[in-house]
Amino acid sequence: MSIKHVLVGMIVMAGGWVPVLGAPLMVDGDLSDWGVAVADNNGTRFSFTPGIGLLDYYAEDQNDLAGDGGLLGPNYGGQNYDAELMTVAYQQGSLFLAIVTGQRPDNGFVRYAPGDIRIETDQGTYAIEVGGGMGGEPGLMISSGDTGSTYTLKKHGWTEHYEDANPLQTAGSIWADVDWLLDPISPKQPTQFEIDDSSTLVGIADYVFTADSVTTQHAIIELSFDVSLFDGATIESVHWRPSCGNDELDVTVNLVPEPTSLLLLTTGVLATAGGRRR
Repeated sequence: MSIKHVLVGMIVMAGGWVPVLGAPLMVDGDLSDWGVAVADNNGTRFSFTPGIGLLDYYAEDQNDLAGDGGLLGPNYGGQNYDAELMTVAYQQGSLFLAIVTGQRPDNGFVRYAPGDIRIETDQGTYAIEVGGGMGGEPGLMISSGDTGSTYTLKKHGWTEHYEDANPLQTAGSIWADVDWLLDPISPKQPTQFEIDDSSTLVGIADYVFTADSVTTQHAIIELSFDVSLFDGATIESVHWRPSCGNDELDVTVNLVPEPTSLLLLTTGVLATAGGRRR
């Protein structure tokens, strides 16, 4: 079952609306500061700490014990493809993003390859490299500057081949003008990206992608970056899906920069999220 919610926690100041802020968020793979408790065996609870500058979120959980064949709302793929939560917040000029998923960073060549993050603005599309390993490799998390990843998939969505991304395309790197690769399952959607000679590195996010440091059934992607990297663009929406495209998270938030400051004018409307049959 999906959960849709719009949080309004703002005050009026000269020039526009700004969020009422409480404690600062930390990019560390622990979402307790968001108010989210991630636990195994269907124990995850999605609630939010007041005053964190929450813009919007989409939460969709399934049976953590479903293995390869569980329902992803409404289609199938199992826990290892599950996209459970995307939440977005704004604090003091920075956008914060957190994702809870069964898509782990250390199992890529064991079929379940993660995708990259896509951000739509009124001035174009930006991409954030997620990274991910060959599969079966030990490690607690991926962080900013670690090696990026590119996966080739079979027609049913399992990983067939792994390659390191371009050395400049490191985990947490933010790019404009990239080439998006589509997932193999119809209707095909952009899930991974590659850079070329026309691509521009706009910055590096503070970034982590946990493996088994939190639970054995979930991974967490958490990041933040200064919105001034987008050079005045209005941030309209954020998207993430496994590279197979079986499940997806899409959140629409309108973050509108102004000449002297970045003011939150509106909360967004939640876009749909769901999975497709593998």
